Amino acid sequence: MQPAHNLHAQWRISLARQLAERLSTFDGVQAMVIAGSVARGYADEYSDLEIPIFWDQQPDDVTRQALIATLPASFLYAYDGPSHEDQLLIQGLQVDLWHNTVSDENAVIEAVLRGYSTDLGDSNFMDTIRTCIPLYGDAIILEWKRRAQEYPDELARRVIGEHLPAFSTSELALHVHRHNPSAFYACLCHLQQKVFLVLLALNHAYFPTFKWMYYSLEAMQVKPPDVARRFRQAFSVPCAEAMADTAQVLQETLELVEQLVPQMDTALVRRRLAYTRAAHKKPIRL
Repeated sequence: MQPAHNLHAQWRISLARQLAERLSTFDGVQAMVIAGSVARGYADEYSDLEIPIFWDQQPDDVTRQALIATLPASFLYAYDGPSHEDQLLIQGLQVDLWHNTVSDENAVIEAVLRGYSTDLGDSNFMDTIRTCIPLYGDAIILEWKRRAQEYPDELARRVIGEHLPAFSTSELALHVHRHNPSAFYACLCHLQQKVFLVLLALNHAYFPTFKWMYYSLEAMQVKPPDVARRFRQAFSVPCAEAMADTAQVLQETLELVEQLVPQMDTALVRRRLAYTRAAHKKPIRL
């Protein structure tokens, strides 16, 4: 759903524009955007409003306190001193202001596009820029958006190479045998997240945070069949059934990697996927 068709997003966008008029009067503010669920069109009645602000230099405490008074807003909890984020309440709505500098974010873009950074925070910034709604400083934001459309093939290879080695169901099997559902579902979540990160790279998509995993999976072109539904279903079927389908999803994802990134060496991953720890009921004597 796009913001224009989402009533929960619409009025939050309108509020953000009103807030931006006040925030843009402060010296040092270079650009502002709407981010998060509101920008993506995913907002519901519980959604907050995220407004990253890009400065020429980080604002000091006096400036941040003045921002709050100008809106006007109150701190969600308490003022916590030096920080890159202020969590606020405006008439009961949570509004998060994120403070970053233009120079720091330019460095992030360079680190991703030229240094092939696989850091999830760096990747999330690129995703935020791709999806954000400009509020102020359009020239800066539109140039960032142009650059964020790029996703180097080498970056995809590095992301895949970083997360593919986690593909294994050996631990899941142990948790099933030991009747440990807490450990089983923790391991299941970890594997689903690793699949998600590999699929993002195959689709040349940046990291939107795991909060948006299902939305992102549904929108992907390259993925195992019906993977979002299968991920959800894994939490409502018996553990052994969830493990079997997870193994199949891992296999299907690996096959996509081998098809689309044929230079990737997947021999070790295949051995891990094939491995099952044997039960030993009798002592071993040498």
